[in-house]
Amino acid sequence: MFAMAGKYPVLCLILLMVLTACKAEKLPEPKKPQAPVIVKPKRPTLTPEQRGELGFPADIISKVELSAGSEAEPFFVSVVVPSENLKGEKGVEQDHLAGFSVRTKQADELISSYRAGLRVRGYLIFRSQKSYGNLPDIVTVIKGNNSYDILKIQRTEAPTYRLDTKAIIAWLKQQQQLGSFVVTGAGPDWLETRFIKPPQNMKLLARKVYAFAPDVRHYGPRTEDKLAERMKKTNGFYLVWD
Repeated sequence: MFAMAGKYPVLCLILLMVLTACKAEKLPEPKKPQAPVIVKPKRPTLTPEQRGELGFPADIISKVELSAGSEAEPFFVSVVVPSENLKGEKGVEQDHLAGFSVRTKQADELISSYRAGLRVRGYLIFRSQKSYGNLPDIVTVIKGNNSYDILKIQRTEAPTYRLDTKAIIAWLKQQQQLGSFVVTGAGPDWLETRFIKPPQNMKLLARKVYAFAPDVRHYGPRTEDKLAERMKKTNGFYLVWD
């Protein structure tokens, strides 16, 4: 009986060692991969101080914001100012608040709705950035009396073809003889227009577009006939330089 009693502690010890070994050999379950957290940078909105600095009528900003469904953001341009330490012989670039922008997927509708009304009040609305996808475009409002002012403030040019902003504006003015149009969008190396009175000879204008901005062929129709068809459909034309 005493011999049997002595075996129980030994059996318990063996059982405990087996259980411990089994736990040690059990592999940990792999953790489920967590989805990456994407943090979108917060865009700067137009502050009360900037609204005061601009001096734009409050109703213009609020109406454009409401139609776009987004808050107004500051629109800056680089201006050259004399450098005091160089006695004005050279200049330095500084950001200058020149207007406000909104983000919208209905850029064409927004521009069409407000262009004429803003124009008579001394303001211009235009597409300042194209997203070419699911992201919203950027539409900007600045002070101006002529749609060519959009090209001046955006410094639209084509260095590869030795075309500065003045040369591009001069060419556009020549094409007004075929049909009247206004600039409705521009960036550093592109611009878009909308016809007020479409030209009767659209193919002739298409030929001139290809001659003046050859890179248009890489972004759309490759023949004059097809480009003329697109210009009729969109009621305007597009220029771009790589």
